[in-house]
Amino acid sequence: MKDSIVDNYDSENLAAKRRWEQIGAAGGIAYVVLQLTSQVLIQTGGSEPAFNAPAQEIADFFANRNLSLTPIAGFLTILSIIAFLWFLGVLWAALQRHEGEPSWLSLVAFASGVAGMGTLLSSSGWELALLRLGDGQPAETGQLLFDQGNFAFASLWVAISSMLMATGVVAIRDGALPRWLGWFGLILALGMLLARYAWFTASGLKFMPYSLFWLWLIATSFVLIRRARSYAPEKQG
Repeated sequence: MKDSIVDNYDSENLAAKRRWEQIGAAGGIAYVVLQLTSQVLIQTGGSEPAFNAPAQEIADFFANRNLSLTPIAGFLTILSIIAFLWFLGVLWAALQRHEGEPSWLSLVAFASGVAGMGTLLSSSGWELALLRLGDGQPAETGQLLFDQGNFAFASLWVAISSMLMATGVVAIRDGALPRWLGWFGLILALGMLLARYAWFTASGLKFMPYSLFWLWLIATSFVLIRRARSYAPEKQG
């Protein structure tokens, strides 16, 4: 009877761990959905100017924002960061299981992802510009805040690139993820580094690697969700 109770407890505990790991793994998908929705809300009223646009064009862009929708967009970005961190925790655990000790590449992937989310969290230039929109700020101030937000966004690509490189190596070498995802991640990592180098150019191609990263994120989330269903922790003792 006692053994039966223990077995039931272990079974329920394992099922709970699987559910939470699946929820965390789904954070990658949630990040994409929340980011996409946030971008749609921000772009309401007209698409954003180029990174190197003149001050007056940027001032007009901010003046045309929907002040009811943009705070929602900012809040969705915050939620997307939380979702990504949950995904990152599950990814870190998956990489560690396959890499073994010392799992330094898994740590690099995790730390890079955290650094990226910290950079995204600090990219508040646009919200600050909108907050002070009615205070008669000079167009040059809006331009500076616009540049700060864009520069932080471009720097996010560097952190994500490092995360993808470390994850790609563990995926290809140790089978932590399907190897095609590892190679895809390495290609995207190189693409984002090149995009960061050319962030000030007018070409829209610089956004392509980050957009494709969303596809990598969705695919990786599905892989981790599927694996979480068969998750079985190592027995102690």
